[in-house]
Amino acid sequence: MWQAIPGIMAQLGQDPEIRCIVITGAGTEAFAAGADISEFEANRASGDTARIYDAATHGAIAAIMDTGKPVVAAIRGICFGGGVAIAMACDLRIAATDARFCIPAARLGLAYGLSGTANLVASLGMATATEMLLTARTYTAHEALLRGIVHQVAPAPDFDTVVSGYAGSLAANAPLSMAASKLAIRLAVTGDPGLRIAAEEAAAACTNSADYAEGRRAFAEKRKPRFNGT
Repeated sequence: MWQAIPGIMAQLGQDPEIRCIVITGAGTEAFAAGADISEFEANRASGDTARIYDAATHGAIAAIMDTGKPVVAAIRGICFGGGVAIAMACDLRIAATDARFCIPAARLGLAYGLSGTANLVASLGMATATEMLLTARTYTAHEALLRGIVHQVAPAPDFDTVVSGYAGSLAANAPLSMAASKLAIRLAVTGDPGLRIAAEEAAAACTNSADYAEGRRAFAEKRKPRFNGT
């Protein structure tokens, strides 16, 4: 699974027709159940194999975070372990009322991945990240909402409609503006000096864009803007 994510995200990120990416599970029982523990003897039984596995997970998480398009995690059912890492790499998270969240590493004798831990702390703060990692407890969707793990909870029967509307509202926004915001947020959170130039250039691109001119015209004409990402 992890190895496929960078290629998929690269393809979606380069398609100008795609304005918003929604990541969901195959069906309603699980967003992602995490790693297959039965495979640990083959791919995580030693330090060397664990490092290879961790490199693959880090690459997948980075690919989700690096795309300039807004990424929404639409979570139904189980979201455990690596599934939480995928969800936290997304910009926004919507959970159905049947969603459950857990990081069970402490019950398996594992250390949770560094990139996943960094995203937990950056998104949730030290208190909630610590609770999730040390207790390995399971959270309901409403508990996840209270702790900021998700941004919205929707009834399971209406979930697809809610997600579709949410993604549609994002897709209607200016693509360059959202890409610039994502870079600015990461710069603010990480303080990574390597991101500063890219963030400044993205902000300048917005100011010089046709979408900015369209936004001003739409405001003056009291209509919805029609952005095209240029």
